[in-house]
Amino acid sequence: MGWFPSTFGLLDHTVFEYQGYYYLASIYLGTDHYEDLFAYARSRDLCNWEELAPILTERIPGASDEFKIWAPFVYVEDETYYMYYTGVTHNFTQRIMLATSTNPADPASWRPQGMVFQPDHPNMLWQDDAWADCRDPTVTRVGNTYYLYYSARDLAGGIIGLATASSLSDPWRDWGAILTLTDPDAMPESATIITHGGLYYLFYNEAGQGERYRIGASPAGPWTKASVWFPGWAHEIWKGPNGYEYTSFLTTHTVTMSILSWDTLYDPARPFIGEAVYHFWLPFITR
Repeated sequence: MGWFPSTFGLLDHTVFEYQGYYYLASIYLGTDHYEDLFAYARSRDLCNWEELAPILTERIPGASDEFKIWAPFVYVEDETYYMYYTGVTHNFTQRIMLATSTNPADPASWRPQGMVFQPDHPNMLWQDDAWADCRDPTVTRVGNTYYLYYSARDLAGGIIGLATASSLSDPWRDWGAILTLTDPDAMPESATIITHGGLYYLFYNEAGQGERYRIGASPAGPWTKASVWFPGWAHEIWKGPNGYEYTSFLTTHTVTMSILSWDTLYDPARPFIGEAVYHFWLPFITR
């Protein structure tokens, strides 16, 4: 399963459901456009994809997303679809942007709402008009609190940062790092978070090393040591209307999809890419 376009490539992406279709929006890698719009498609079965017109195609000089747009993530509430994404200026200053739609079947329905977040926590390494990391948003709700996860840097290293808000229309409060990679060349990117068995599973791609996940008791951790997860990178995890959990991930510059299972032989359970987990036991013979 997945979307494998032949004339352009895909990068960080998001998958969501609307009126019996799965929709996929992704960074677009082509010869005519490169990371300056989102590829857009839909499917009923996750195998056969209808390519739609690209979305968020207008780059306005002086705007926070004047140059490139990266890493869309769609959060749905009250029949409104909120697409958080990374806006990039010509100086590679990065901020979190928002577009909304009430009819995502129409690519033209997505309306930019402007910049909604940039880091302001102590010890951050972020400044306007220069390369400044603030990208790869993902949003979830726990109780009455909304959580925004993002990738950035502070004085200690590459981080996954956390901001919270009491509603989607309120300003985000930046709490800073909930995960820090102290290797100066390391960067945790493309985070996603899910719950299982009362615990939180934080997935991210460690640049140059591959996909990792950690387990915590709260949306902010603390987190276990990293476990390797493969194949692919920049995983998204979502639940289909059929009740199954899925993961979609990058394989080269295409998106592969699979059912997500849980290996309950371990405590806490470990995620597994595939429809079922099998264990083989060898007899133990003594003499």
